[in-house]
Amino acid sequence: MALLLSISAGAQKAEPVYGYALVKKSPEWYRNQVKAWRTELKQDPNKHIGWYYIYYATRNAQRTDENDKRADSLKFKEMEQLVAEINEKAPDSYEANLVTWMHHGNDQKYIDKLNRAMELGPDRIEHIDYVVNQAELSRNLKLRGEALTKKWKAGLLSPGMINYNHNVLAGLKEKSILLTAGDNDTYPAWFVQAQGFRTDVKVINLSLIMIDDYRNSLFKELGIASKLQINWEAKSEDDPNHVKKFYKNLLTALISNTQGYTVNVGLTSMGYKDLVQAHEEKLYLTGLAYQYSEKPVDERALLKKNFEQYYSLDYILQAYYLDLSADLVPVINHNYLVPMLKLYDHYKLAEDKTRMEWLKRYLLAAAKGSGSEKEVNDHIN
Repeated sequence: MALLLSISAGAQKAEPVYGYALVKKSPEWYRNQVKAWRTELKQDPNKHIGWYYIYYATRNAQRTDENDKRADSLKFKEMEQLVAEINEKAPDSYEANLVTWMHHGNDQKYIDKLNRAMELGPDRIEHIDYVVNQAELSRNLKLRGEALTKKWKAGLLSPGMINYNHNVLAGLKEKSILLTAGDNDTYPAWFVQAQGFRTDVKVINLSLIMIDDYRNSLFKELGIASKLQINWEAKSEDDPNHVKKFYKNLLTALISNTQGYTVNVGLTSMGYKDLVQAHEEKLYLTGLAYQYSEKPVDERALLKKNFEQYYSLDYILQAYYLDLSADLVPVINHNYLVPMLKLYDHYKLAEDKTRMEWLKRYLLAAAKGSGSEKEVNDHIN
């Protein structure tokens, strides 16, 4: 019977389901996991972890399936019904409380659900990202570091992402602000700081800073007088509190800090066009970030310093560790291409053949599998 049920579930064994920022699978894989875990729950209704995986797999399938053209309202309704089902089938369980909190996306009205989940499963790891977020929102850096260290010990922080973020931080001026975009350029950077490295840098996530109380707290730390607000109901970009206007004004506000912090936009954040558009001429590529400066900056000198003295690059050639995000690390490593090509051309102009050959190995490894691989090879050859 168990074998037949397995076959009917698409012959896919029920497996742990992680956020797609850590492990990315196909939409079909996620949908098959929903079926597989529902089969597991029929056999053992008390295996409540299955509900958590069903929730995550359903959410991931929605977010990764480019062919799913349903309106956002219909997708939300699907998740709403699933959350209601989980609360009915596993009432007041760790999983029911956690998915209710997750479903409402950092809405502090539901903080009691997160707290209840932590109470029911103090040693569980599934809620750890939300502990990190809450610690950051309250600026409890000690708790943030402890939670990330726990996540690392559980094998849920990618070593490759840690190496990348170590290099991002290593290449910044003393007392810097670094703007990040998502999980893989924020959590690993905070973890590296929890180990005592580059604690002088304020790593600011571009999603979290949209939360009013948190932003006001950060601005107070930085000595910023600006009072940026967001009107989530704004229909027109003419509204001074429209989201687009918020990002257009954010960099200006951060630059105005009175505590002497240099503002840097990580390469992972350059997709926020509204953020950088007004300041492009004063953003200088110094490595894995663009540094804002009113005065001209010698980019080549800083690229040389960072790549020759501060960056640890051997992990790009060969990773001697298990990494859940092994398929995603090469994607973030594509950010090395532009700064490496600029530095390679500098070595070529200076006829520094030794450095050219040294950098060429890392450049080709970072380009492998990217849409720019042929272009990089042609450029070098």
